[in-house]
Amino acid sequence: MQNAMFDNTVRTLSTTLDYSLRRHKVIAANMANVETPNFKARDLPFNAYLKAGLRRVENDRSAAAAFQQPRLVFDTTGETRLDGNNVNAENEMIKLMKNSGLHSLAVDLIKYKFSTLREALRPSR
Repeated sequence: MQNAMFDNTVRTLSTTLDYSLRRHKVIAANMANVETPNFKARDLPFNAYLKAGLRRVENDRSAAAAFQQPRLVFDTTGETRLDGNNVNAENEMIKLMKNSGLHSLAVDLIKYKFSTLREALRPSR
């Protein structure tokens, strides 16, 4: 039986926090290798990952915690330079900002969820 305090919302937000941390590390690695010859940028595509996980939850409520780990993919959106590297520092900074926003949103939503629970548990006067 599922604990109501830790419902699908909290599990999904927790998974989102884990994902954003992993993606931050991937973006940081891309930035660290911006001048490395033949380095290919990598990414963790969040939209496909979240949609697949939510589709599994929609089809089977008991699969809420069964989000599969996102797969690291090569980012082919950047132009490859003569040295074989395709990391674009500007694009990586944009990804980093979006990822930071996603992380902040998930943190704020979890804080709201727990503040709501705290209010519900507070004794009435």
